[in-house]
Amino acid sequence: MTTVNELPAWVRLRASNQQELEEVARTHELSLIPEAIVRSEDILRIRCARLEGSRLLVTDIFWLLRDDQTPLYTVEPIHSELWAGQARKWIWSQGLSFESSHATALALLHQLVFQTANVLDVIDDELSVAGCISAGFLMKVGTDEASGVEDVENLDARLSRLNAPLSFVLQSLDDLERSGRQLRRAVLRQSSLTVDHVDELITEIENVQRRARFMQERQRFHQTAARETVAMSDLNVVKVFTVLWAIFVPATALINWYGQNFQFMPELSWFASSLVQMLGVLLVTAVPVIIIRQTGALR
Repeated sequence: MTTVNELPAWVRLRASNQQELEEVARTHELSLIPEAIVRSEDILRIRCARLEGSRLLVTDIFWLLRDDQTPLYTVEPIHSELWAGQARKWIWSQGLSFESSHATALALLHQLVFQTANVLDVIDDELSVAGCISAGFLMKVGTDEASGVEDVENLDARLSRLNAPLSFVLQSLDDLERSGRQLRRAVLRQSSLTVDHVDELITEIENVQRRARFMQERQRFHQTAARETVAMSDLNVVKVFTVLWAIFVPATALINWYGQNFQFMPELSWFASSLVQMLGVLLVTAVPVIIIRQTGALR
């Protein structure tokens, strides 16, 4: 079905299911099947990511842009992704023509980039919280409050929840970049717009893309740092058991030796025999501990 717009160069269509999409395609003679969209240079599919409260909504928009005198066609789902009133204000503020489909496309693409940047702001806040938790892990390493596997599982789950939103945002930005470059080609052929207007849009998209990729690297860094922190805590536990082993093994060996009940053991009748044996055990115990310390394993 068609919706009434405040912009004369924009034909806004809606389709909430496959049947309505096929009906729209027949009525307006558009090729909206996936195979045709892949081959077409005019019809693009733009994946849009935006926030509705605390929920992330991801929807597809079919985008058909031709010359400056032919209206821009968009097919949206039941959720509105584009706002005609905002686009009209932007066009008016830039001194562009409401009759230009290229100016309308430029305004709507700016709108979608802004919506995507808002999603990144929320993801950035989540990453900042995760970074604080990860820093707390590092500060507790080597203390009685050192983090364990269960702690990193909670942080890892928190970070893993950001995988899908970041992936959707990057896909959306790739689609927006492709739409911006399509608009640039159309402007170069003939348009009331100048290429500078479109270049500003493409630069804006590329800046948001760089930010999204940087945030993806931050997410991976925090996950790696949290796992390494727990590994360090586990290593400290291994060090403790290594020292305990070095302390108790010589004494255990001595007990096993004298527990054999040999008939001929003259050292048992020597003067201060028990004291000598205990000093011998201490000496045998000290040697491996000193060696472990010199290798740096206790640092």
